[in-house]
Amino acid sequence: MNKQGAIEKIKNIDTLNINDRVAGQQVDMVIKSQVLDIVSQIDEPQKVVIPKFVAEWIEECKRSGWHLQKALYRLDDDEKVSDWAYDENDDLIAEKVETFARAWLAYPNITIEQEKLYTVEIPNPNGLVVCLERLDRGKIALSTLGESELTEAEIKQDFEWAWQWAKEVE
Repeated sequence: MNKQGAIEKIKNIDTLNINDRVAGQQVDMVIKSQVLDIVSQIDEPQKVVIPKFVAEWIEECKRSGWHLQKALYRLDDDEKVSDWAYDENDDLIAEKVETFARAWLAYPNITIEQEKLYTVEIPNPNGLVVCLERLDRGKIALSTLGESELTEAEIKQDFEWAWQWAKEVE
Protein backbone atom coordinates (compact mmCIF):
# COMPACT_ATOMS: atom_id res chain seq x y z
CA MET A 1 0.00 0.00 0.00
CA ASN A 2 1.23 3.50 -0.75
CA LYS A 3 0.91 6.67 1.31
CA GLN A 4 -2.28 7.83 -0.44
CA GLY A 5 -3.94 4.46 0.12
CA ALA A 6 -3.12 4.66 3.81
CA ILE A 7 -4.61 8.15 4.05
CA GLU A 8 -7.85 6.93 2.45
CA LYS A 9 -8.08 3.97 4.84
CA ILE A 10 -7.48 6.20 7.87
CA LYS A 11 -10.21 8.60 6.66
CA ASN A 12 -12.63 5.64 6.57
CA ILE A 13 -11.92 4.43 10.12
CA ASP A 14 -14.92 4.73 12.41
CA THR A 15 -14.49 7.69 14.74
CA LEU A 16 -15.79 8.47 18.17
CA ASN A 17 -16.98 12.06 18.57
CA ILE A 18 -16.50 13.67 21.96
CA ASN A 19 -16.67 17.19 23.26
CA ASP A 20 -13.33 18.47 24.55
CA ARG A 21 -14.15 20.46 27.66
CA VAL A 22 -10.78 22.20 27.68
CA ALA A 23 -10.74 23.36 24.05
CA GLY A 24 -14.53 23.64 23.85
CA GLN A 25 -14.77 21.90 20.49
CA GLN A 26 -15.82 18.59 18.94
CA VAL A 27 -12.97 16.03 18.66
CA ASP A 28 -12.87 12.90 16.46
CA MET A 29 -11.04 9.97 18.07
CA VAL A 30 -9.82 6.77 16.41
CA ILE A 31 -8.46 3.55 17.79
CA LYS A 32 -4.68 3.72 17.84
CA SER A 33 -4.16 0.04 16.94
CA GLN A 34 -6.25 0.46 13.76
CA VAL A 35 -4.12 3.40 12.61
CA LEU A 36 -0.88 1.56 13.41
CA ASP A 37 -2.11 -1.47 11.47
CA ILE A 38 -2.72 0.69 8.38
CA VAL A 39 0.61 2.51 8.68
CA SER A 40 2.45 -0.81 8.98
CA GLN A 41 1.06 -1.80 5.56
CA ILE A 42 2.72 1.12 3.75
CA ASP A 43 5.35 -0.15 1.35
CA GLU A 44 8.82 1.13 2.09
CA PRO A 45 11.32 1.38 -0.73
CA GLN A 46 13.96 -1.30 -0.44
CA LYS A 47 17.44 -0.02 0.35
CA VAL A 48 19.85 -0.44 -2.53
CA VAL A 49 22.68 -2.82 -1.65
CA ILE A 50 25.93 -2.47 -3.60
CA PRO A 51 29.54 -3.54 -3.13
CA LYS A 52 31.88 -1.01 -1.52
CA PHE A 53 33.86 -0.49 -4.73
CA VAL A 54 30.66 0.46 -6.61
CA ALA A 55 29.77 2.96 -3.87
CA GLU A 56 33.27 4.42 -4.14
CA TRP A 57 32.90 4.67 -7.94
CA ILE A 58 29.57 6.50 -7.59
CA GLU A 59 31.11 8.87 -5.06
CA GLU A 60 34.07 9.56 -7.36
CA CYS A 61 31.78 10.17 -10.36
CA LYS A 62 29.57 12.55 -8.39
CA ARG A 63 32.64 14.41 -7.09
CA SER A 64 33.75 14.80 -10.72
CA GLY A 65 30.38 16.37 -11.57
CA TRP A 66 29.29 13.51 -13.84
CA HIS A 67 25.63 12.79 -14.51
CA LEU A 68 24.15 9.28 -14.40
CA GLN A 69 24.39 8.73 -18.17
CA LYS A 70 28.11 9.50 -18.20
CA ALA A 71 28.75 7.28 -15.17
CA LEU A 72 26.94 4.38 -16.87
CA TYR A 73 28.78 4.99 -20.14
CA ARG A 74 32.12 4.94 -18.31
CA LEU A 75 31.52 1.89 -16.07
CA ASP A 76 34.43 0.11 -17.70
CA ASP A 77 36.85 2.86 -16.56
CA ASP A 78 37.13 1.04 -13.23
CA GLU A 79 38.23 -2.59 -13.49
CA LYS A 80 36.33 -3.85 -10.42
CA VAL A 81 33.13 -2.05 -11.39
CA SER A 82 33.50 -3.33 -14.94
CA ASP A 83 33.91 -6.92 -13.74
CA TRP A 84 30.81 -6.48 -11.59
CA ALA A 85 28.64 -4.87 -14.31
CA TYR A 86 29.61 -6.87 -17.42
CA ASP A 87 29.18 -10.56 -18.18
CA GLU A 88 31.78 -12.84 -19.80
CA ASN A 89 30.68 -11.63 -23.28
CA ASP A 90 31.33 -7.99 -22.33
CA ASP A 91 27.60 -7.26 -22.29
CA LEU A 92 26.15 -5.12 -19.53
CA ILE A 93 24.08 -7.11 -17.05
CA ALA A 94 20.64 -5.44 -16.97
CA GLU A 95 20.10 -6.06 -13.24
CA LYS A 96 23.47 -4.49 -12.41
CA VAL A 97 22.69 -1.40 -14.51
CA GLU A 98 19.36 -1.04 -12.71
CA THR A 99 21.03 -1.50 -9.32
CA PHE A 100 23.70 1.06 -10.23
CA ALA A 101 21.06 3.59 -11.35
CA ARG A 102 18.97 3.07 -8.22
CA ALA A 103 22.09 3.47 -6.06
CA TRP A 104 23.06 6.62 -7.98
CA LEU A 105 19.64 8.17 -7.33
CA ALA A 106 19.50 7.08 -3.67
CA TYR A 107 23.11 7.98 -2.85
CA PRO A 108 24.19 8.36 -0.03
CA ASN A 109 21.19 6.45 1.40
CA ILE A 110 22.49 3.09 0.27
CA THR A 111 23.63 -0.06 2.00
CA ILE A 112 27.14 -1.23 1.34
CA GLU A 113 27.42 -4.98 0.97
CA GLN A 114 29.71 -6.43 3.58
CA GLU A 115 32.59 -8.33 2.03
CA LYS A 116 33.10 -11.90 3.12
CA LEU A 117 36.03 -12.39 5.45
CA TYR A 118 38.49 -15.28 5.39
CA THR A 119 41.32 -16.69 7.44
CA VAL A 120 44.26 -18.43 5.81
CA GLU A 121 46.25 -21.14 7.57
CA ILE A 122 48.96 -22.57 5.33
CA PRO A 123 49.72 -26.27 5.85
CA ASN A 124 53.17 -26.86 7.28
CA PRO A 125 54.61 -30.36 7.66
CA ASN A 126 56.99 -29.11 10.38
CA GLY A 127 54.10 -28.47 12.75
CA LEU A 128 54.56 -24.70 12.94
CA VAL A 129 51.30 -22.90 12.10
CA VAL A 130 51.78 -20.28 9.38
CA CYS A 131 48.95 -17.82 8.69
CA LEU A 132 48.29 -14.60 6.86
CA GLU A 133 48.11 -11.71 9.29
CA ARG A 134 47.39 -7.98 8.97
CA LEU A 135 50.21 -6.06 10.59
CA ASP A 136 49.74 -2.79 12.48
CA ARG A 137 50.51 -0.75 9.37
CA GLY A 138 47.79 -2.61 7.41
CA LYS A 139 50.25 -4.69 5.40
CA ILE A 140 49.47 -8.41 5.02
CA ALA A 141 52.30 -10.82 5.85
CA LEU A 142 53.05 -14.46 6.66
CA SER A 143 53.03 -14.96 10.40
CA THR A 144 53.41 -17.63 13.05
CA LEU A 145 51.94 -15.37 15.75
CA GLY A 146 48.30 -15.25 14.75
CA GLU A 147 45.81 -14.97 11.95
CA SER A 148 43.64 -12.16 10.70
CA GLU A 149 40.24 -11.94 9.06
CA LEU A 150 40.91 -10.70 5.54
CA THR A 151 38.89 -9.99 2.40
CA GLU A 152 39.42 -11.99 -0.77
CA ALA A 153 41.00 -8.94 -2.42
CA GLU A 154 43.45 -8.49 0.45
CA ILE A 155 44.53 -12.11 0.24
CA LYS A 156 44.83 -12.23 -3.53
CA GLN A 157 46.70 -8.93 -3.79
CA ASP A 158 50.05 -10.41 -2.71
CA PHE A 159 49.21 -14.01 -1.77
CA GLU A 160 47.02 -15.38 -4.55
CA TRP A 161 48.83 -18.72 -4.20
CA ALA A 162 47.49 -18.97 -0.61
CA TRP A 163 43.85 -18.48 -1.62
CA GLN A 164 43.43 -22.27 -1.89
CA TRP A 165 43.64 -22.48 1.95
CA ALA A 166 41.24 -19.63 2.66
CA LYS A 167 38.36 -20.48 5.00
CA GLU A 168 35.33 -18.25 5.22
CA VAL A 169 34.70 -16.72 8.64
CA GLU A 170 31.25 -17.64 9.95
